[in-house]
Amino acid sequence: MAGMVPTLYWFDRWDDRIGILPVVGELVHTEELNGEDTLEFDCEEVPAKGDRLLWRDGDIWREHVVVRTEEPLGGLCSVYAESSLCEMLDDFIEEEHLTARTALQALGFALAPTRWTVAECDVATVAGCVLYHVNALWALRRVAEVWHGEVTPVITVADGRVSSRAVKFEVRHGAWRGLRFTYAKNITACTRTVLDQDVYTALYGFGMGLPLVDEDGRYQGGYRRKLTFGEVNGGVNYVEDLDALEVWGRWNADRTARVHSFGKVDFPECQDPSSLLALTRAALVNAVQPKVSYEVNVAALEGSEAGLGDEVAVIDTSRSPAWRLRARVVRRVRTFGDAVLCRVTIGTAQAADYEVQSTLVADVAALQDDVAGIDGQISVATSTEYVDDVVAEAIDELPDLEDLEF
Repeated sequence: MAGMVPTLYWFDRWDDRIGILPVVGELVHTEELNGEDTLEFDCEEVPAKGDRLLWRDGDIWREHVVVRTEEPLGGLCSVYAESSLCEMLDDFIEEEHLTARTALQALGFALAPTRWTVAECDVATVAGCVLYHVNALWALRRVAEVWHGEVTPVITVADGRVSSRAVKFEVRHGAWRGLRFTYAKNITACTRTVLDQDVYTALYGFGMGLPLVDEDGRYQGGYRRKLTFGEVNGGVNYVEDLDALEVWGRWNADRTARVHSFGKVDFPECQDPSSLLALTRAALVNAVQPKVSYEVNVAALEGSEAGLGDEVAVIDTSRSPAWRLRARVVRRVRTFGDAVLCRVTIGTAQAADYEVQSTLVADVAALQDDVAGIDGQISVATSTEYVDDVVAEAIDELPDLEDLEF
């Protein structure tokens, strides 16, 4: 076995110790934010589907479940294992309507049918969604999406076996460690991908739209315009970045001045103009950057070792003027052999498979949570049984997500 390959402690599906599973050749560990966490390797022995592999990764424990093996006659067995979070695919949630819940409360509902608990939660968001006829892993991913957090499994080991399984729910996984990356035309073994999302140099921000009521608070029908922040922002309902305008703006009709590329963001729960202004300014920080990712060997990074979620300062000198970006390590692939080779993707996180497959589910859940008013604004107070029936019928028509790999 290669010198840098971690020891795999082998358990059956009932957590009974089998022994150590020796790896032949290299072991590849792939992980991404709120997504893939897998092991791939070859071995002479053949683990059963559902067997568990426990291993030490630096100062933390990781647990993976064998989900697929390829067993050629007379050859090595190829093993594909996923994070033990995948066991939540077998836990089912019939129906939960989450309204104005904290992230910790939402996690409680998502994890209720499982043997997992919450180790830590620093997300203060209050939001809502519907969990209807879904597995617990889908529910956990949905909570991460709606409450804007990032999930990390926490495995605790005692007496030679897993003693507890929990999740850490963070606003942002990783940290700023001074990592820097300079992209230039003479760099090899690097793939740059420029994504198709637009770059905005100014953003309009809109908050809650409230129903029209009379002096006694009785509903009069219709909705007033959505909340804006012009009254606390010099009379304009947008925020701008003048430096970004010089790079990403465009000419006006007679080419005498640069004009903004405008976008908009909605915060339907926000009821205060000052808070709305702050939220929109925060959103503008990301909007003014091109959505680009770089896949590169970790040796090309200047600074300390790169961990998943860590921030990286990127200077792309192939552009004029040079792009200066703050990106994150959104994917990491480590190959353990005689040495450890690490390749990372830094930039914009890609939508996980479950998000692509569940677009309709999210849309239907939004209808279930709130009924759109005349101007498109949302009002929880006007939800009706009719919408419940429509949502239930629509969800019944959705494809089954149980067999998807998350």
